[in-house]
Amino acid sequence: MKTTSCAERCTRHPGGWTLSYRIQRHVGPARLAGVVLFALLGALAGGRARAQGDLAGDVRLTGVPDSTPGYYRMITEYVRIEPDGRRVAPDVHDLWIECAPEPGGDIKVTCRRYTFRQGDSAAVAIPALGGWSYRFRRTATGLDERGWIFGIDQERFAKLADERGAALPQAVAYCMFNAFVDFHSFCQVFAERTSGGGGIQDLHRIGQKVVHAAARVEAPISMVGFAEPGSVFRLGEVTLELKGLSLVDGRRCALVGYDSGDASLRMTVRPAPRVSLEVRGSSHFFGDLYVDLASQTVRQAALAEFVVQETSGAVLPQKIQTVVERKILLRALSKGEFERGL
Repeated sequence: MKTTSCAERCTRHPGGWTLSYRIQRHVGPARLAGVVLFALLGALAGGRARAQGDLAGDVRLTGVPDSTPGYYRMITEYVRIEPDGRRVAPDVHDLWIECAPEPGGDIKVTCRRYTFRQGDSAAVAIPALGGWSYRFRRTATGLDERGWIFGIDQERFAKLADERGAALPQAVAYCMFNAFVDFHSFCQVFAERTSGGGGIQDLHRIGQKVVHAAARVEAPISMVGFAEPGSVFRLGEVTLELKGLSLVDGRRCALVGYDSGDASLRMTVRPAPRVSLEVRGSSHFFGDLYVDLASQTVRQAALAEFVVQETSGAVLPQKIQTVVERKILLRALSKGEFERGL
């Protein structure tokens, strides 16, 4: 291999020593590799220093999203775990949702498509949800004037049927209602600023953790025709943690972890006329949000939850204990990706 390098030589003369250089044309591979490695190490050291400086600085999380329409796909899996540890094939909910911010602060939310797959069966569409719209309203309690959480029309989930005309069990319809609650929990409750502090806007440096304003709050989880008023989900010490920086679809994002703490639930459900059941249980959910630092919107979110509950009622010969694992993956899509996926 031919290249150039410098060699030095010292020559003695009456006035002292002279240091001279000559150019060498032939350099061996080993010496060249050493030169290249030295250059690479220098570049990496410089890059690492710049990265460390970037990670050590403040991260700008305002909790105020821009007004650009959003397009999302959210997949939720419910896995029942039997007493012997066997995992039953999951029920899968696939929600395609579009959000259009309005001048007054409300958000027009449109469910463009909703499919459901029970266990190993084929996925089916839910016609009553496809194309349905409602308005998400930011209120201090999360409830609108009807007492419905996030403005979600609960009556829409009464007597749902799939595309074949088969009626859905009320418990399945409740999970569909809950999918919309989960969506707003990611994109608004955790990702937007809180009025009294204790929100995402208080995270500035990697490693910082705050107790969220929703900590120890009792959230209503009633639904018309199934879960009676007074049914609540009590959150534990909810925390947010700025875990790092990341790239999602080429966009620079803050990686924000969330944790519900030890949560509990208490429900009275009516799965059929004149049938009342009491449900008590505990829950722990946690996961990550990837918040776009340019738009301050959620680019991706993930959740893992474990629920242990006991159901009792006069119609049951004995109490029923269940363990459920729940997983959610939410992704923001471009409008083109969204339309192609429908």
